[in-house]
Amino acid sequence: MSYNSPLKNYRLVALALCAAWGIISGSIGLNALIKSNQLQTRVRKLVPPGVTIQFHINDVYQSGLVVTTVCAVIALLAAIFLALTQFWPKQATKSLRIQAWLFTFFGLWLFATQIPYTVFVARHRAKVDAFLGGEQLPAQTVQAAISAAGLSDKYSKIHSAVLLAVFPWISLLFNVILIAVLLAAARRRASLEKASLPSLYEGEKAVSQA
Repeated sequence: MSYNSPLKNYRLVALALCAAWGIISGSIGLNALIKSNQLQTRVRKLVPPGVTIQFHINDVYQSGLVVTTVCAVIALLAAIFLALTQFWPKQATKSLRIQAWLFTFFGLWLFATQIPYTVFVARHRAKVDAFLGGEQLPAQTVQAAISAAGLSDKYSKIHSAVLLAVFPWISLLFNVILIAVLLAAARRRASLEKASLPSLYEGEKAVSQA
């Protein structure tokens, strides 16, 4: 450790892990969104001609989109500060508290969104409406058709949705670890600066007396 770059190696590791898991979680989220659209297209192809299908999945879709976006932003920020810490350590050290506050903000945002998304996946199911000639078909008929096709309207049965309910929690864990490391580095920097003040004062005093 040096004065200009306290806990540099710890910060590099924490930033790298945060970036890696942010990328993983964001990729899983993107894959879940793509799989969701593909599944809807598949169901529409299975229905007989003249039948119109409507999907109501805004609960899990909207929260999943936010989770994916926040994970991607966290990964981007971690990658930027990783490069800054490695190649411009003095500039990175000056912004330690700003970095900590940025990751705290997006970490809280991820936490606030991941909770409802996890609940939706565990307890909710997609609402599917089918219409024939302007008349809505009974829900039991729609449910029977979905089951007959080997599909499920439960989010907990959709593998890509379940993965997105798990991996962002790991990303959040490494985000918290990174915040702790950044704050510790900021305190270390402040302590070193405070400790250096008396020696600077004594040096100036000695010069003036000479």
